Amino acid sequence: FTSLGAPAAELSSEYGELKERIRPSPDVLRASWERLQQSVAAESAELRSLGSDAVPKVDFAELVDGSFPTSVAEQIRKRGCVVVRNVVPSEEAISAKGAAEEYIAANREKLIGFPRDQPMVWEVYWCKEQMRMREHPNMLATQTALNRLWHCENHEVDVDRPLTYCDRLRIRKAGDSSFTLGPHVDGGSTERWEDAEYRKVYREIFQGRWENYDAFDATHRASASYDLYGKNLGACSIFRSFQGWLSLTSAGQGRGALLLAPILREATAYLMLRPFMEDVLPSSFCGANPGKVQDLFPEFHQQLIDCLVPIPDVQPGDTVWWHCDLIHAVEGVHGGSEDAAVFYIPAVPFCEKNAAYVQAQAQAFKVHQTPPDFPANHCEVNCVGQGTEDDLSHEGRRAMAL
Repeated sequence: FTSLGAPAAELSSEYGELKERIRPSPDVLRASWERLQQSVAAESAELRSLGSDAVPKVDFAELVDGSFPTSVAEQIRKRGCVVVRNVVPSEEAISAKGAAEEYIAANREKLIGFPRDQPMVWEVYWCKEQMRMREHPNMLATQTALNRLWHCENHEVDVDRPLTYCDRLRIRKAGDSSFTLGPHVDGGSTERWEDAEYRKVYREIFQGRWENYDAFDATHRASASYDLYGKNLGACSIFRSFQGWLSLTSAGQGRGALLLAPILREATAYLMLRPFMEDVLPSSFCGANPGKVQDLFPEFHQQLIDCLVPIPDVQPGDTVWWHCDLIHAVEGVHGGSEDAAVFYIPAVPFCEKNAAYVQAQAQAFKVHQTPPDFPANHCEVNCVGQGTEDDLSHEGRRAMAL
């Protein structure tokens, strides 16, 4: 993250050459951009009025036959995010936090986290309670419902079979102002323009028809390259339909809340077309730096930054999910009186690329090494109390490719 102190890369001339190869025609670009700015302005005004209410909310009990109600599904496709409440009983979520803290305390001298002096995001993947929450029947059902919002023309993606992507955990202390993530988008950076397959995801945008862009078409995402500049950086290298987390505490606005820009289609089109505007240097992609996430900067993206709203208040056992292209950030100050703790648990559908990753992840799990996408510190290898395959249910082993 550039917002966490990583320097902004100075892109070489080859990026200018790339930009010229894929640049939309001037007339198409001009007309498309004018319509887009008008739409973003209208959406921004609506978001200022709605605030957190712009983020769809649904109770887990309202899922019908493994899918969201039609009206909720329409809102998720428009907004690109959703809060699903009561996925896990609150007492189980609270207990999971306590067990994770005990695991960290028992292995404190071995574990690594960020920031180093007072860690809040822990390089912890194999705590038993993390594993139990990942395989919870309600969690797998929610992931399936999220994946079913997608479609794929060539049937490369099986939306009915969720896979487990093992991610970290966060325990942010009350009063903290060090864990600040500025506005950004996951899923690579320059790869969106560089990789030919990834670029096809946004073909309607490049052709001046952003209104026709379908953010839930997985056809080219399944085999796109999200990580052209190296592994082990903590960035997701596979097709993750939604990033997400399970809340282990009460959280919300003013308490280090997640911020989302819930205008998925328009914001994506803006992000993809902005580098082609006349005020941008020839080799610049407006904050897309190789090997980093796609950061947003006021000089390029102020209209989108103004669209950020805090998530609604959440309680232990609630989950929050956002589309892999959605702009998000984190409040700079946690002004609450208790920890803000989450297990990061995304939604990942079955496809060849994802299955290969999860199989490699399973091999790391067997010896308690760090999963392939994350820094290879392997700090849990010699810990005590890690989960094992015997701790997994049949459904959990299946989702873990075991």
